[in-house]
Amino acid sequence: MTMEAKDSAYHAGVEPVADLIEQARQALLMHRVSTEGADPHFLRVPSDAIQDLMQALIARVQRTVEQIVPFRTRSQAGSVFSGLLWHSLAARKEVRRYYLVPSGETTRAEVRAQVAKDGAHHLRSLPVPVTGADAIPAPMNPLWLIDDGLVVRQEPGRGDQGSWLVTSRRTEVTRARRLMRAAESCADAEAPSGPDLTASLLESAEMLRISAKLSCNGTRFIDEHDCSWYHGSWQYLRLFDMVSSPSWHADFYLDRLRAAIGGGARRILISGTADYTTLAFVLMAARDDSGHIPDDLQVHVVDLCRTPLQACRWFADRHQIKIAIHQADITREDESQPPDFRHLEPFDLVVADAFLTRFTHKGAESVLSQWQRLLRPGGGVVTTVRLHPRNEYPDQDAIDPDLAADCRPADPVDNFELRLRERAADWQDMLPIDLEDLSRAGRKYADRMISNDLGDADAIKKTFIEKRFALAEAVAAPVPGELVGTEYLRVVALVPGGRPVLAT
Repeated sequence: MTMEAKDSAYHAGVEPVADLIEQARQALLMHRVSTEGADPHFLRVPSDAIQDLMQALIARVQRTVEQIVPFRTRSQAGSVFSGLLWHSLAARKEVRRYYLVPSGETTRAEVRAQVAKDGAHHLRSLPVPVTGADAIPAPMNPLWLIDDGLVVRQEPGRGDQGSWLVTSRRTEVTRARRLMRAAESCADAEAPSGPDLTASLLESAEMLRISAKLSCNGTRFIDEHDCSWYHGSWQYLRLFDMVSSPSWHADFYLDRLRAAIGGGARRILISGTADYTTLAFVLMAARDDSGHIPDDLQVHVVDLCRTPLQACRWFADRHQIKIAIHQADITREDESQPPDFRHLEPFDLVVADAFLTRFTHKGAESVLSQWQRLLRPGGGVVTTVRLHPRNEYPDQDAIDPDLAADCRPADPVDNFELRLRERAADWQDMLPIDLEDLSRAGRKYADRMISNDLGDADAIKKTFIEKRFALAEAVAAPVPGELVGTEYLRVVALVPGGRPVLAT
């Protein structure tokens, strides 16, 4: 082929290739528009460009920077936000920072140290204790408000890989202002009445989800074939306040437990537990002002499933507390119990939260009989019982269809799953479980969970009395409920005779 012919063939092929390149360029542009947006007031920046973005913005700050920063001691982002650039800016401009702290005993010292370090560089920072149940939708990803007009926030992503949004949209700025004020008010809020378990739950929830697959063999009170759907998801649901726990009755449990332990109760049995929350309440009530727990305190935990017992053991070891655990059926007679649960010395106190409604009326009577047998004369029970007749189901006819924000699914299971997704959405970076997996687990729990109706308050009081308990207290109180709002009866019942563990 002559040179002229080759040249002609080459140029004949250039045009189609050029067209392909142009099509590829257009596809790239469309991709950028879809990811970055065509709005001139909105820009998406990849995570690996955060240092360059930070330097460019800091150089142009006129007045103030407010920051919401999740406190993660091992996060790479932590070194970014506490680094020299922000401290340098704080010497010239006003920089305020709110650390969102999944609070608990393991993080307090680190937070205090970081706040002191910030203060030494003129950066004003405040720790904001948060839980998964917070009513304020605190974003568990970094957010900055610059000169009260520009918002920079990180989108959810594994680790520190989420992209960053930079925007001056009015809705984003308004939302950022509201979140900053909410963070400021939460920083001054009183600590919760009960033990702060957020950090512990974040640490152990995935551990229990995995171990439940191995250690849950089923119980006849939850699921005779496999109770891992219950115990495996429980701590995640507990983190987001989706399930019944002693925290719904914090003052009741702490006041009664402190009175009993202060009056000499030393042998305490936790009867039935989904995790270590009830144990945490007992230990909190037992501590004096200096944090000391009586040396002669003996705490036993009994449950038919091994998974919650392992959770209690983990929590006790973490706090260097010795407890005894028993895998046993509390409804069985003494002769059929495993060796470690036979012929135990009498207890001063039995503590159980929302436990009796796991049973039919006949089963609940068996539990009360066993509690009576396990307690010394004068010993007592501190417990709560769900009052099914006082369930508050949503009135769908009362919902205004024009108020979309107020519309909730009429089906309680659908509503449960939606609430879980809403509460967990901003925590994705802090959760080892995928949001979709969590949503499915939550739905399975809501669909399968059974709570038996033991009657109204009078019927429950009568059952205690028929089982030879003297009622020292039985007061109904409203709680959010799991699927629907309801009331629980808060009960203190005593075995007649002997020195009462709680004053009547």
